[in-house]
Amino acid sequence: MNVLFDKISKLNAKLHFCEDFEISGPVDWEQRPVGGPLAGKVVGIKSNISVTGQSWTAGIGGRVVKISKTDASVVNVLRSAGALILSRLAMDEGALGASTDNPHFGRCENPAFSGYSAGGSSGGSAAAVAAGAVDVALGTDTMGSVRIPAAYCGVYGLKVGSGMLSMEGVAPLAPSLDAMGFFAKTPELLSDVLAVLSPAYEPAGNVVGWIAPERKNLAECDSDVLTFFDDSCAVLTDLLGQRGTLPEINFSALRRDAFLLTEVEAVASLGADRDLSPNLGKLIDYGRRVSPQKLNATQGRLRIVKNTLREALNFDRVLLLPSVAAPAFEHESQPPVGQADFTVLANIADLPAISVPKPGAFPPVAVQIIGPAGMEQALIELAARFSAAL
Repeated sequence: MNVLFDKISKLNAKLHFCEDFEISGPVDWEQRPVGGPLAGKVVGIKSNISVTGQSWTAGIGGRVVKISKTDASVVNVLRSAGALILSRLAMDEGALGASTDNPHFGRCENPAFSGYSAGGSSGGSAAAVAAGAVDVALGTDTMGSVRIPAAYCGVYGLKVGSGMLSMEGVAPLAPSLDAMGFFAKTPELLSDVLAVLSPAYEPAGNVVGWIAPERKNLAECDSDVLTFFDDSCAVLTDLLGQRGTLPEINFSALRRDAFLLTEVEAVASLGADRDLSPNLGKLIDYGRRVSPQKLNATQGRLRIVKNTLREALNFDRVLLLPSVAAPAFEHESQPPVGQADFTVLANIADLPAISVPKPGAFPPVAVQIIGPAGMEQALIELAARFSAAL
């Protein structure tokens, strides 16, 4: 245990994937893990997920005094399965951000691409997995907050569908879009964790086909991302046959609508906090001023897209997209405006999605596969076959 503690401490000193390891680490190490399917595994927990005896900050400085008296439901299950918990993994303030460069707790580094962002808002979770500090890490995903950092850090990131896992003990951002997710270096580990967290899970069916957007709709993507997307299309053709075409979707307009909904719902989840950065405060203030008419129109457009995608997948097909249009951005630059253009689709449609890294790529790039409702395990299995074929 001391060797493991020292290893994590040294890695964190370099990468800062924990908010305040000097305070949280000793509390974590008072655990007495039990036997079980995850015995010997270290599981990291994003700081918006409650852990007994730890500050439940959700990345907000003023919440450091809020000490959780109970574990979140998912954390309790992981402990019971024998996992050793590493708490308070770094995140963007309030989970509304894209870089894990937190004004209260500092910047998380990307282990796979030094000097570049780990992504957000679950950047600490992705970085801890990529660095080998933990075997698996939990995160949350509102517009891509699991799959974007997974892509930037070169690991697998699974967002589960709505209702798959309990959100009890998870600080909300935008409940209409929020979902649980987790990171690992292999699909097999994702499968092991899913089996523990959802033991009664029954797959909804099998994947027999796939769709993708026309390449002209990906013109804004970086050349490395496009090359990997093309390679991925070839692999899925071998695995699943000829592809179908995704109905025309304006990705950037979709992202803007989802972000507006997030700003509005963040008023209830974050609006009472007093120690917010000016940037986050402005976003919440804007959410307060959105008219009911504008919100209703936005929600109407999002419902149309949700229904369109679910019909296109037809219960047995998957959608292939880039995870992010470009590799990670430099720390001192602004996050790309369209960072969540491709990831937000799964949140709007309440569907599972997995980000799959290109093996050995530097800088890391990834594609994502979105599946029908209830197909989390099928997605993991497809990701394993897909990666082996690459």
